Amino acid sequence: MNREGLLELMNQKDDIEKELNELANELKLQNNVGMTGELVDREGYPRNDIDLVRVRQIRQRVICLQNDHKTLMKQIEAGLIEVHENNVNNLSNTTESITTTPSNTNLPNKEPFLRVDIVSGQSPAEIAGLHVGDLICRIGTIRKDNFRTIQDVASLVNNSENRSITLLVQRANTKEQQTLTLTPKKWSGNGLLGCKLTPLS
Repeated sequence: MNREGLLELMNQKDDIEKELNELANELKLQNNVGMTGELVDREGYPRNDIDLVRVRQIRQRVICLQNDHKTLMKQIEAGLIEVHENNVNNLSNTTESITTTPSNTNLPNKEPFLRVDIVSGQSPAEIAGLHVGDLICRIGTIRKDNFRTIQDVASLVNNSENRSITLLVQRANTKEQQTLTLTPKKWSGNGLLGCKLTPLS
C-alpha cells in the first residue's frame, strides 16, 4: 500500500468518526435514549415521546459504521506497517535494517495492563465500542512496558481532547484483540471518556 492509499483510508476513518459523533448527538436529543435505552414504556407500549423509527434507523447505522470502522482500523494498521517497511527497505538493504526495524513494528507490546470496569451509555467510550471487562493493551503511546500510574492515562486523555486515540483492546474472556479509536470529548456525563479504567495488578 502506498501513502496515497493510506491517506484515503484515514480520510474514510475520519468521515466515519464524524458521522458517529453526529448520530450520537442525535440520539442524545431523542430524550437521551442512546444505543441501549428502552423503546417501550413500563406497560410495554411503544414510547410516544421519541421518534421510534428514527432511533431504530440510527442504531442500525451506528452498528454498521462501527463494523466499518473496525475493518478500516485493521487496514490502516497493516498499511502503516507496510509503508514503514518500504521506507526502511528504501533507506538501506542491509540485513540489520530489514530484520530489526520491521520486527519492532510487527511485534508491538500486546500485554494488557488496564481493565474497563464501567462504560456509561452514550459516552465517548461506548461510541468507540468499549465494553465492560475489556482489557487495554495499548492506549495511544502508553503500553505495559512504559505505564507507571493511571495518572499517565489521565494526562494523555486530557491532552487529546477532541482528537482520536488508538486503542488495542483484548475482549473479555477471549484472546481476540481489536483496534478501536476513542475520541476524548465533553459529553453529558463526567470526564472525557465515560468509562472507568483500573490497572491490572
